[in-house]
Amino acid sequence: MSIAHLPQRTPRLPHGTQDRAARDRLLALVTQIEGDGLEVAEEMLTGIVAHQHADLRGLTGAEISALGRLGVSEPALQEPSALPATTRGRLWEQQTEQHACTVAEAAEILGVTTARVRQRCAAGTLLAQRRTDGWRLPRFQFPEGREPLGWSTVARSIPAGSPLLLTERVLTSPSSRLRIDGEALAPFEWLAQGGDPEAAAEAVDDALNRLP
Repeated sequence: MSIAHLPQRTPRLPHGTQDRAARDRLLALVTQIEGDGLEVAEEMLTGIVAHQHADLRGLTGAEISALGRLGVSEPALQEPSALPATTRGRLWEQQTEQHACTVAEAAEILGVTTARVRQRCAAGTLLAQRRTDGWRLPRFQFPEGREPLGWSTVARSIPAGSPLLLTERVLTSPSSRLRIDGEALAPFEWLAQGGDPEAAAEAVDDALNRLP
């Protein structure tokens, strides 16, 4: 959908000089956007307009529960001034996808052949999404430019099609199931400190697959 195809309705008049000035500033900013930023801006504006028309965010109960487990409360999602959660999610997904690497790039990071990377993508021991032009692997699974020890075990616990936003948040957020000296660690931190990959996999599975 392009901005030209947004649903039409009679625009509301500004409520004063402040509103008029804000509208002028917004239009001035839009004219300065170029390249990939145009798509992101269009996505944001489309989501905002759709939210105004429908007054809905379209989140399922499972999505609300997942966001709640990651620190985003339902009242926060209901704030009228907040950018719709579905729009935020799509934007973050786009940003994550833009930071994905190709099979060849992943092979260079891992020091293996491209055939081995494709084999691991198909087996689920690397987090990857199949596209028409081949596999794409989110770079966040290679913190500091390398594969964490035991990552293949954790990757298998992530269901195919899991939102990249939630997956990354789970992997980088402290889990009460992963503790060293009483301190809760994120799965990536746990692996970096030599923690049991099976324990990390169970924590990820609990966060992504066993939502209340």
